[in-house]
Amino acid sequence: MHILAKEIVLEAREILLPKAIAQVGNLSGDVAAAIMFPYDGAEAEVDMGDLRPDAVVTGRGRQLLIEFHVRHPCGPEKIAKLRSRNLAAVELDLSRVPKLRSRAEHAEHILHTAPRHWLHNAKVAAEEARLRLIAERMAEAERRRRYRLHGRITEEVAAAWQEPARRGHRGWLTRAAEAGFGEFAGVPMPGDRCFAFDAATWQAAFLFYAAVAVAGRTFTAENALNYLQREGMLKGPFKLRRNWEPELVVHLRERIGGFRSPIEVMAAYATWLAERGLVERIQKGWRADYERGWEARARIDAAEAARKRETDVRAKVILVLKVAQLPTRPAEPWMDRVLPGFGGSPRALARAGGNCFENVLRRLRDLERMAWAGGDPVSGDLLGLPLEGLRRTRQAEAHARQETRRRIRGEFEAQVRERRRRESLDFVDALLAEAALSMGEVDGLAWVEHAVRGAAGTTFDEGRLGLDRMTQERIKGALDDERRRIESIRHATTAFRRDEAVMTAETVRCRQELEIQALRRFPGNADMARLWLSTTQPALGQSPWTHSVDERRRDECLRLLDAVLPKGRRR
Repeated sequence: MHILAKEIVLEAREILLPKAIAQVGNLSGDVAAAIMFPYDGAEAEVDMGDLRPDAVVTGRGRQLLIEFHVRHPCGPEKIAKLRSRNLAAVELDLSRVPKLRSRAEHAEHILHTAPRHWLHNAKVAAEEARLRLIAERMAEAERRRRYRLHGRITEEVAAAWQEPARRGHRGWLTRAAEAGFGEFAGVPMPGDRCFAFDAATWQAAFLFYAAVAVAGRTFTAENALNYLQREGMLKGPFKLRRNWEPELVVHLRERIGGFRSPIEVMAAYATWLAERGLVERIQKGWRADYERGWEARARIDAAEAARKRETDVRAKVILVLKVAQLPTRPAEPWMDRVLPGFGGSPRALARAGGNCFENVLRRLRDLERMAWAGGDPVSGDLLGLPLEGLRRTRQAEAHARQETRRRIRGEFEAQVRERRRRESLDFVDALLAEAALSMGEVDGLAWVEHAVRGAAGTTFDEGRLGLDRMTQERIKGALDDERRRIESIRHATTAFRRDEAVMTAETVRCRQELEIQALRRFPGNADMARLWLSTTQPALGQSPWTHSVDERRRDECLRLLDAVLPKGRRR
């Protein structure tokens, strides 16, 4: 590949030059874009004294050295010689060019597509010199800025260094003691004046973090410092820089006697704990035993739960006294007074927990409900609280409320009775009107009186005033049934009369037709015709006039008429 590259470059007459970029630290600048470089002549392995480039091409009055990187790139010594002699040189990276390709494909890679970069470019060198000068000026400005910053930080830290530490919240020490680590808090530690609170407080916080919160996991001095900073343990100026660069620390030590950065204090205290077996020193920091931390967490949780129960019962007693408008001073002595029937004081019961404590809380909740205005009085024990007068007041109020409710209930029941009387009376009046329309006034009145007497079991006058809703619905249903029965009878009578009229008309028609046929049968002898019509015929069992009530019977009479001779003789 190395030999092939030299052959192709010697045969060709142009080659792609890479983009020229100047880079100094974080500063960079584009010098020239990638371009095709045409050349007139090319030589391989030119002896240039202490240099022997792979190829040298000449074009546009300039000379360009080309190096081929197949297995080994140009070393720093060769690059230094190129730069010292200001020779433009480009290196082509052919290490990843596939070997099994055609010569044309290899030529494309070598002349155009293979990665390439400048080993030395005069314009790039000039631009880098300019950028280097800019970088030096920026570094100097940063150094001066940092020096001023360090000076300002030093003044702030020195002022805070002289401030005395405050006494911290006792909860930290209480928690450390409950966890079983109280003996490790309050140890004098050189350089701990960076903390706003005394040694016992910040060390108790450190112990909780290291031996409880992250027990079983690795922590560093910076982790511990971040936790203490979140908990507000550090003085203001010491919160500015968490990493505490060595340059700043040296500057502070020169001007503040005994200064140690907070991270150094964290490391020193963690080392002191490791010497006493509370934590273990490992490669990347320290680690506390997980089982010991879990047990400490359980003790802390149990103690916090006991404190919460004690706080709850104290707050409940104070609330009861306040609501009852009584002084709250007796609340604290009450906490240590043994409660008859409960087997201990409220404080002891709260620390122990259990059913007895829950019973005390339930009783306090009952007393609180009684204390509020309008509450119901409670019976039994008042837990030794001065609430007897309040209970008597609530009993009197409850009695007054009962009397008021009884009076209101009586008035309401009277109103209900009066309303029901009016409703019953209105119902009977409406029932009378409806019955009169259906049955007539006399029959309707009789029916309603009978229905009301039967439903109420009393006289009509008494019953009409005392019918309830169900009875009214029942009577109304009976009236509807009676009305439907009457309507059915009326409809049947009307239908019968209509059918009777139809039959009468048909009888008249049939008799008229029979009379006409009889007069035709006895022409000129109407009396004979009427005699035949009115005479009983044995075949019919009655006279033809009486028998002819419909078409069928008319036809029977007509057949009988056909058998009669003109003068009355039969055939």
